[in-house]
Amino acid sequence: MKKTMLTTVTAAAVLTLAACGNDDNGGTDNNPNADLGNNNNVVNDDNNMNDDDDDDDDMMNDDDDDDDMMNDDDDDDDDNMMNNDDDDMNNEAAGDADGDWYEELNFDEFELDAEYDDGEYEVEYEYNDGEPEAEIEDSRGGEEVEMEGDEALDELEEPLTELDLDADSSDDEILDATMEAFDLEDGYDELEVEIEFFDDDEVEAEDE
Repeated sequence: MKKTMLTTVTAAAVLTLAACGNDDNGGTDNNPNADLGNNNNVVNDDNNMNDDDDDDDDMMNDDDDDDDMMNDDDDDDDDNMMNNDDDDMNNEAAGDADGDWYEELNFDEFELDAEYDDGEYEVEYEYNDGEPEAEIEDSRGGEEVEMEGDEALDELEEPLTELDLDADSSDDEILDATMEAFDLEDGYDELEVEIEFFDDDEVEAEDE
């Protein structure tokens, strides 16, 4: 009888321990992959956040590059404008230097006509309000030579600046000064010179 009761108590204890063991297993998550999945989700979230940060940084860097390019373009444009202005000023200065000689003349119109047996030498010059015009025709020696514009002005610079005449100069002084300045030969058939000064005085000398 005692042996039977002991056996019954022992069996009951075993059943109780087994039940407790099941309750503990039921209350505990035995799936280790669940925690691993949660960890993976956290890592993925961190990676996504890092990717977003990288994208933002790339966009900011691209904006900085655009700003640098715009600044470089602006600097280049400013430099080009400054260089162009300098070139214009240099060209104007060069033009003034080249044209100074006719500003020193005291007359604004000059005409010369020298006729020879073998041809004719003609010169026309006009100040034209600082935009001088000139023309040369030379048919002496059987050759036809014509000059105008800058070429004629360059040719006339030396002889015209050598003339030291005014409205009070005599005919002989005008003719002699003209022949010497233009290096004309004697023996002409006709020589005629007309000069108009800036004060509106005019002189005319002629010899046949």
